[in-house]
Amino acid sequence: MNNILKNTFTPLQIRYQLNRHRKANHMLSYYQGLLEEYIHQDATYVAQNEALIEKYYQKAYQHYVEKNKQDRLHQLDLAKDKKLAQLKKNYPNKHVRYEKLISQIKESIQRYEVRFKETEETIARLNQMTHEDHLAQLVTLNQIVTKNGETAQNQVKPHVLEKTEKKIEKINIMNHMSEHEDIHLSVDHLKMYFGGVKAVNDLSFQVKRGEIFGLIGPNGAGKTTVFNCITQFYKATDGHVHFSNKEGYIVDLNERKTHDMIAEGIARSFQNVELIWELTVMDNLLVAAHSLLISNYLEHMLHTKKVKREDLVLRTKAYQILKTLGIEDYAFRSPYGLPYGILKKIELARTLMTDPKLIILDEPAAGLNDAETKDLAKLIQSINKTMGITIFLVEHDMGLVMSICDTVCAISFGKMIGIGTPKEIQANPEVRKAYLGEDSDD
Repeated sequence: MNNILKNTFTPLQIRYQLNRHRKANHMLSYYQGLLEEYIHQDATYVAQNEALIEKYYQKAYQHYVEKNKQDRLHQLDLAKDKKLAQLKKNYPNKHVRYEKLISQIKESIQRYEVRFKETEETIARLNQMTHEDHLAQLVTLNQIVTKNGETAQNQVKPHVLEKTEKKIEKINIMNHMSEHEDIHLSVDHLKMYFGGVKAVNDLSFQVKRGEIFGLIGPNGAGKTTVFNCITQFYKATDGHVHFSNKEGYIVDLNERKTHDMIAEGIARSFQNVELIWELTVMDNLLVAAHSLLISNYLEHMLHTKKVKREDLVLRTKAYQILKTLGIEDYAFRSPYGLPYGILKKIELARTLMTDPKLIILDEPAAGLNDAETKDLAKLIQSINKTMGITIFLVEHDMGLVMSICDTVCAISFGKMIGIGTPKEIQANPEVRKAYLGEDSDD
């Protein structure tokens, strides 16, 4: 009995394979980004350097014209032509160097693709083994509960029996998620008590993979508390929170720490804008990429070539994300003084830097005007469809929620009062009562 209860949900070999898989994925992303960057540099080497030379000599022209030194202009033309000729002469050697680098990077990509595929297959096998092991445990645990109290010998202590029943419940949830792969996040009988205050009381719902899921409710309903319990800012009083992570392995989030959420594939924003105001917008995004780093502490101290290349790849990725969100013009500016709608987009861009599978947005439209809210709605839908990211949001703007959400869950005083499509929630009398109060026309 004790041995069964000590079995962990994630075996040691699963953790090891998950880490190997993640490292292979990070290395693949790094080399693929580096490959694209070097191909781009090779293709634009002559054009970019010609532009720099033109820019330099244009400034020199202006300087000599202002100083009325017309006789020096001919010398500048000769010097510029010499520089351009030297550039074209050196390009073949540079091209050979780029080709060599590109060839080496392609070999590295092939190597890590093999490792990625191997670890993916291993995780799938171990996932199946874990599922079978849980089924075997379930039979044993059910026998213990069934036989409890039949004889004095079979009598199980109350606290052990409670643990056994919770273990059965947990295994049943995990088995259900294994059989229904469309379930991305499962919250079951979640409770969060602060002394005598029941902020969340026996709440259960499921978020499907690839959908936009909305959580609504009056002020003080417990919406942000639910987010904090999922992301482990709060440790729930009771209940289960399971998530199908980046690798497709079902993890118990209650057994994880807050900083583990990024590795599992969950990113979140907050009600208030939480940017580092002393950094540029670009650097704020780079801070979020810490979980993707493949270089170590010593390499950063020495500022090695690997660190420089990695920084180049991450900066390119950050700029592309900013461009996707339409805020690339602010990349090298401080967040100070930027419009609130832009700051919200920067926060959203920062979540995308972590390559998440689930983004949790806490009141993303708070403080935005109507035009900014409509723009944000289109942006969230675009991220959901083009990147295949599941979106889970809390929002008071019912227009936004009803226009973009596939499923809406309404809660009041920590309890669910309705769940369904936006139309079903709009027609739900309990939801109407929670927002508008009792009808006193009787």
